[in-house]
Amino acid sequence: MKGIYFEEKGLALLEQRSMTKSEFARRMGIQRQNVNVLFKTNNLEIIARAAEVLDVPLALLVGYVDESEVFNLPIIESCISAQSDDYLEIRPEDVPVGDSVEDMRKRQELIKQFYFYWKKQNPKLCRFNIDLGENIYINHTSLVETAGRASLTYCSTLAVLQLDAILQNAKVCFVDKPKAGNKQQSKFERMLGMRYSCPGIGDVQLMVGVRKCDKTKIQYCITALTPILRSKEKSSH
Repeated sequence: MKGIYFEEKGLALLEQRSMTKSEFARRMGIQRQNVNVLFKTNNLEIIARAAEVLDVPLALLVGYVDESEVFNLPIIESCISAQSDDYLEIRPEDVPVGDSVEDMRKRQELIKQFYFYWKKQNPKLCRFNIDLGENIYINHTSLVETAGRASLTYCSTLAVLQLDAILQNAKVCFVDKPKAGNKQQSKFERMLGMRYSCPGIGDVQLMVGVRKCDKTKIQYCITALTPILRSKEKSSH
């Protein structure tokens, strides 16, 4: 199997960030001689930590393609139960439930495909949110952050499939400052933490960035907050 981006491009990423192996190792809390071994890890928590240290989307490190190609991905035939030129249905049973890098990569692909078709059905790239009284927009940052974060878990991936309901009905619960040093959040003046209870999933958090230049609300990422028993786990009890 082809190696993930982190394994193949780890050293190039360090160079792009003007970061030495020693500095990267220090921030990761490992010995310098173990950096090359770390590049080959399949541990999602370690890879997620590396994404923070390198300040890159998690989706990039575990992906096999550049994020710029995200809207040109081939359709995953095994995950389509009904398809036309402008319609894609992804069933819960199509979503991998495991915690391996391969399962996460497949969930990423599903999320990207979902956004691809959502974009075709919603050319204005927005949904009106009742609580805010204005539109929440989807852009490239929305896709990159959601593909990276939501794909970490089965429940969060399922939540993304309820995107319209979340965008329309989520309510503001807190307001926070953009994370210091995070390039993806640097364009925002503040972050809105919003919540919505998804049927069959539970509470879901929608993070929305308020853009500095025009105050436009941008969907940042979606994550499930309340774990649910997976069907396979239920059947085992």
